[in-house]
Amino acid sequence: MLPIVLCNGLGVDSEPLKSFNNEEIANLKIYERTLLNLAQEGFDEAALVSDIDKIYFKRLRRKFPDFKVIQSRTFDHLIKENDLLIIQNNVVLNKKQLQSIFAAIQNTDRSFKTVSDSNDGVIFLKNGFTIELENNLTNIKKISENIDEFKLDDPPKKLSINELGTNVGRDFLFDHISKNVSGWFSKRVNSKISIPISKILIKVNIHPNIITFFVGLIGISCGFFYAWHMPLAGALILQLATILDRCDGEVARIKLKESVFGQWFDTALDQISYFSMFVGISMCMNNPKYFLFTYDHILYKQLSILNILLYLIFLTTILFFMLRRTKNGSLAYYPSEVDKIVPMKSRSFIYKAMSKCRFLLKREFFSPAMILVVLIGYETATIITTVFLLGGLIHQTCDYAALRKKIDITY
Repeated sequence: MLPIVLCNGLGVDSEPLKSFNNEEIANLKIYERTLLNLAQEGFDEAALVSDIDKIYFKRLRRKFPDFKVIQSRTFDHLIKENDLLIIQNNVVLNKKQLQSIFAAIQNTDRSFKTVSDSNDGVIFLKNGFTIELENNLTNIKKISENIDEFKLDDPPKKLSINELGTNVGRDFLFDHISKNVSGWFSKRVNSKISIPISKILIKVNIHPNIITFFVGLIGISCGFFYAWHMPLAGALILQLATILDRCDGEVARIKLKESVFGQWFDTALDQISYFSMFVGISMCMNNPKYFLFTYDHILYKQLSILNILLYLIFLTTILFFMLRRTKNGSLAYYPSEVDKIVPMKSRSFIYKAMSKCRFLLKREFFSPAMILVVLIGYETATIITTVFLLGGLIHQTCDYAALRKKIDITY
């Protein structure tokens, strides 16, 4: 299948596609965004139909130097024996929408145009479909009138002439910015703060990894407040870092600057933030200035130290699996990666019950829950944390026992 980005002629609603050639989102022209998304999905070539003889793609060439762009004024000579995926240059999409289009292609053996409330500006032409050309410009509207409609579960956004120069395309991408593993709290609460900040950040020429670094420093600083017996300040700092932690990923996805290094860099700083929190709490509880050495307090002091050890074991085992068995640097994907290898339906009833509590260990829930430390006190919070960490380790032990039956995870 040959993808074609159409920047010439008339669109499915007779809109002049030349008008959208200079439209940008986050300083990146829409047609180059589409080519970058295609390259990220594994394509090694695509066609660009434009009346401009030669267009240079700085970002595309730098990130995918082997990706071939066939530039021409029409695509009649590209038909040959190819299936064609035609995407207009006023279509805004991300990789989720692109994957939805690919899924539709795999589920049908006919040509189709994608539709939602109106035409989406995406056409799939099966090999053998006859294409008529007028004055060397492709009239996509005439082609689209002769093929079936296909409604996508996650359709892209086709910009109209009236939406040129507006933030409609940018806002559409931000509305679809959350990762598949993001929970309800992150999407419905944290995003309300992070997305407005990210909209400002994409206007600034700052790399997402720089954002990750500064957000990481904010998160790590929470340990100092916990150590000084200022749990409310520590919890608020940690929650602030959790909210801002969305920004680097949002900026990376809008600017198409996602990378494996960025994922691992973000993960490393996140985990150092947690480690700082556990160490800070333990330092505070073992400081006689705040907690006397009574019989009751000795137990809490020991548990606070145990929590540091349990956390390191918990983290190490997850990292071991992610490094060996996945190409993803986000630990949030650990449960789904395990479930791919060992389906949930094959697990025990007890394991299924434990899996219902996975969300409690996610940062989006754990961070705001730490604010409750102010109300319940360090002592109770330490016991609850110990229970959660032990439960997480039992869960991982079950994972590794099941994984060993499917794959060798020792090398």
